[in-house]
Amino acid sequence: MGLLDELVQEEDLDPEVLRQSGSTYKSLSELEKIQRLIQMDLLDESHFLRNLSVRYGLPLLSTTRDEVHNHENLPLSKQLYERTGILPMRFGSKCACLLSVQSNWLKMNQVAFQLGEPVYWHLAQQQQIEALLETSQIPLAGADISATDRIHHVFEEAIARRGSDIHFEPEKNNLRIRYRIDGYLQDAASMPLSLHPLILSRIKLLAGMDISVRRRPQDGHYTFRSHGNRLFDVRVSTLPGQLGEKLVLRLLDQTPVQHKLEALGFFKNDLEMLYQASQAPSGLILMVGPTGSGKTTTLYAILNALNSQEKNILTIENPVEYHIEGITQVSVKPEQGLGFAETLRAALRQDPDVLLIGEIRDEETASIAVKAALTGHLVLSTLHSSDAVTAIQRLLNLGIAPDLLAETLTVIVSQRLVRRLCSHHNDDKTKPIKTDKNCLRCRGTGYSGRIPVYEILKVNSLVRDRIQAGDTGRKLVRPEPELYFHTMEQTAQRLTKEGLTDWKELQPLLLNV
Repeated sequence: MGLLDELVQEEDLDPEVLRQSGSTYKSLSELEKIQRLIQMDLLDESHFLRNLSVRYGLPLLSTTRDEVHNHENLPLSKQLYERTGILPMRFGSKCACLLSVQSNWLKMNQVAFQLGEPVYWHLAQQQQIEALLETSQIPLAGADISATDRIHHVFEEAIARRGSDIHFEPEKNNLRIRYRIDGYLQDAASMPLSLHPLILSRIKLLAGMDISVRRRPQDGHYTFRSHGNRLFDVRVSTLPGQLGEKLVLRLLDQTPVQHKLEALGFFKNDLEMLYQASQAPSGLILMVGPTGSGKTTTLYAILNALNSQEKNILTIENPVEYHIEGITQVSVKPEQGLGFAETLRAALRQDPDVLLIGEIRDEETASIAVKAALTGHLVLSTLHSSDAVTAIQRLLNLGIAPDLLAETLTVIVSQRLVRRLCSHHNDDKTKPIKTDKNCLRCRGTGYSGRIPVYEILKVNSLVRDRIQAGDTGRKLVRPEPELYFHTMEQTAQRLTKEGLTDWKELQPLLLNV
């Protein structure tokens, strides 16, 4: 029985496709037919290689446990690969050669003879071999700047421009690259579309993803060290689109976090109230707002203010974004049965003084967090809610009793981020915003950095009484002299008055408040 018949029998190949290929490619060998079917996406390359592995007893590259290195004779590796499609590598101390469907299998003996030592053969997908070629930086014929060098340049430029995300987007004629800077996407220099597969394979390989999977989304991560010796955790996400896979990278600076509350942009009286609340031995401080609104940055700044050798501080996050010296940080793993609630219960047995919970999203986590705040722990957390007032209703909907909530809540901050006016050429606040294309800080946009626009509610005795009485919505914050409640509109007015931002930035935000 031939290979193609076996593939049909194992349901890896449609029998109708086999029949049509038999009539269309009569003059081709079986291996050449298989190559055509894979190129046309009518046959899964990974399934075919598994069949070959069983049939000929050749291990797959993906199953090896050896450390893979370049072959020491790079010129010979280049020569052999260009002539045969077979790539020599080092697996530990062994000489190993990688065979793909596109390799010339009739040249195996010739390759072994030229290497002059025992060869261990492994099967690999063509994309895996191409990714290893990029890693090895073997200069193949006709190649210009390698994809690895281009990726490195993109990363360095994104970091220099304070980018938080990098987007690789295949279009009809080129590979579009954009950076998210201060919350807005900005175009960078595009690349030839021919580099798209190499860039995808290279980044997938680094991020521990399956480079053979192209039709479903994947996630991964790896570490990047910049020229300035800064370390970044790179979160990788792929999504199959009509013109190819889109690749988005989130850059998380792993330099120890030094955020300070006074540097974040809170006004003096609000900053003092927030600082006092964080110095309490117990209670629940909540940050609310959409994804990307700076909630975690504010909570990390509070942790930095609290961090000392006298306190045991634990964080439970999904995932840990930034490392803080002197604090125990735990990443939850829901797929392994280690969710927020399970990790929180374990953390409470670690004698903590302060707990940061990445997000309260279910009844069990909310219940444990409130009980922890009630029993002598300071608890900080985030919650998805549109504003400070509805955050209280959200916790009540999660089954928290009004008396327990009133007893534990201390402060709620609802936060958004807007772009800060660039100080280099907007010194005169009475005149319209100016732009300067030569400004290195804002690159002609007129904005540099971001600043929070926030709503802040202190849960004092007045608010506690109203929670226990069942007041909700705006009834909860109806004006009284002792009420401490600053709305987002009030904060926005103060920001524009002090010339920190403008109404052009604030208007879209305030429409939804």
